Amino acid sequence: MDFPSLTTVASIGQLLNNAISATKSAREMAKDSTDSVLKEQISQIYDTLLDLKERTIALGEENHLLKSELAKKSQYIGPIAPHGYYFQAGENDIPLCPTCFQSHPQRVGFMSDRESWNNGIRRRCKLCNNVIYEKEMS
Repeated sequence: MDFPSLTTVASIGQLLNNAISATKSAREMAKDSTDSVLKEQISQIYDTLLDLKERTIALGEENHLLKSELAKKSQYIGPIAPHGYYFQAGENDIPLCPTCFQSHPQRVGFMSDRESWNNGIRRRCKLCNNVIYEKEMS
């Protein structure tokens, strides 16, 4: 899904500002008019444009946040079968704990080195102590 760029949002904001200015001018001119329906219609247009501007600004902020989150996600690779490990991009030596990564992405937990355990091989998360058996115990 493509998100509008900040320049697109800014140009939409500029168009909205121009429309608001034009509507504001029309509203000022309509003040001298006795046509109450015209005055009400211009006021509704003005209010709608202000709402649209507010929503456009909110969308621009949300777009910025989503792009930031996508950039953070691109720093990691995974989950990689069969154990569901994640790795930092470019680092395939030390896996990240899948439990920590999925439940608390702001706290990255690294798995320990492989260790033998009852004829099996396991790793333990250094943060949450989650254990993953790479080779089941016999």
